[in-house]
Amino acid sequence: MKTVIKISLIALLWIIAVSPGTIYGDTLIRLEMAHAWRTGREEVTLTPDNKPKSRLDSPGVSGVGGKRYTTYDAGQSLLMLPGDWLGSQLHRLLSQQDENFLRRLVVSFLIFIPLNLAAVLTCFWLLRLFDFNERIAGLASLTWLLSTTVLTYVQNPQQNNQILLFVTIGYAAALACVRHGKLHFAFLSGLALGAVILIRSSSIIHVLTVFLFLVGCLVYQNREKLKSMQAAGLWIIGLLPLSMLGRVIDYLRFGSFWTTGQNLWAKQVKTDPIFAGLPPLPADYPFINPPQFGIWGVLFSPAKSIFIYDPLLLPCLLLGAFLWKKLSPYMQWYLLCGIFNLALHIALTSKLDFWHGDAAWGARYHVTSVHLLLIPLIALLIERLLSVKGLSRWLIQSLLVLAIMMQMTSVVLRPVAEGNQIYFANPQSFLEFRWGERITNIGCLIDRSFSPECPSKLNSNLSNKLSLLPFNFTRGRNFIFIVWGLILIVAIASTVRFCFQG
Repeated sequence: MKTVIKISLIALLWIIAVSPGTIYGDTLIRLEMAHAWRTGREEVTLTPDNKPKSRLDSPGVSGVGGKRYTTYDAGQSLLMLPGDWLGSQLHRLLSQQDENFLRRLVVSFLIFIPLNLAAVLTCFWLLRLFDFNERIAGLASLTWLLSTTVLTYVQNPQQNNQILLFVTIGYAAALACVRHGKLHFAFLSGLALGAVILIRSSSIIHVLTVFLFLVGCLVYQNREKLKSMQAAGLWIIGLLPLSMLGRVIDYLRFGSFWTTGQNLWAKQVKTDPIFAGLPPLPADYPFINPPQFGIWGVLFSPAKSIFIYDPLLLPCLLLGAFLWKKLSPYMQWYLLCGIFNLALHIALTSKLDFWHGDAAWGARYHVTSVHLLLIPLIALLIERLLSVKGLSRWLIQSLLVLAIMMQMTSVVLRPVAEGNQIYFANPQSFLEFRWGERITNIGCLIDRSFSPECPSKLNSNLSNKLSLLPFNFTRGRNFIFIVWGLILIVAIASTVRFCFQG
């Protein structure tokens, strides 16, 4: 059996195993956006007595025709639109089942599971383009899924993994264009980045760094200037359709081609009559923090540090620096672009009130940059693991076990289990060790005497925050638990077999 088929099946098993089978949080709001478009309803419906208690409540924004719209970009809602329609059609056949339940179930399984699987396969494609052999690329792709916060966002379908998928396609297609000389890959790369902008308009940083990567690779190759110019031109042409689609949709919603929901919200949160009588926000909201606050938080805070919640990042960066001269120019340029991408994202969010991404596991607005950096670095780590013995091998194995354990604990409970980090959060809250709290919560569910904090935690309905599939169903839970358990056992067994074969 080919390696790509093996990793597809193993990754699919893991993705199903950690899937909650439902949708919540911001993603649920975007699903309701899709449903509103399809059914002709308003995106936000407010009753006369529905008055916000704070300017940071979410009554939407006033747009075209005086209607209220959500502030989110359209891309993720468009991705969910087919699943939303299919869920409604399924309700016609299973009328005894709640339509909302079916829509969420269908979107969870038929939209997000394939997209997450595609992200793993695109990682494998990019590694093969970097000249890693099939076995290393396969092992690295599965390690990337299981030992990084990619797994967290497999379960919590925020925009992160969809953006990750399309940015990775952008890098891989750009490299394929340069290495294979096929110009249609340049168009594909640009098209993928157009999808990224459609999903999150602030992802323009990814557009910049992928284009820099393409241009840098073309300059290094420097064979035919005309062909290089054609590749860059086709990339830009590919970028336009989906990025312009986002502008058209926002024009229809907000009445301006260049206005996004977030831009309009930043204006209306201070002026919208719906907030009349409420205390004003700071004049420069949401840019209310000194830059060092957001920078320190992303890098070093116990609650959000990219080095803590992706524990492979620092060792892999050190390994990359150690092996730098042995890396191909393409990989060197990719890593430089990746570090630049991460630095720009940190700088962009450093003054934001919500730089932390609220209750999300890790620094939500920065982990995609980390995931991109780790793709080739994890492959280098796997190569190193297979080439050394003794203490070095044991240390790498221990590091991988630690990283996998951390990500597994992240998917047992919902992000809100440790308390929702809200706007204007006390800076002291980011000094709390989030992973330590998660271990305590899991321990309390297993044994009430695990910690003195267990009684208060269990009294706060901690068991209702279990995020794994069987615990999100009331009907047929025993049957679902058996099926889920079998999937998990097969996932573990097939992973172990793949890792230790040959």
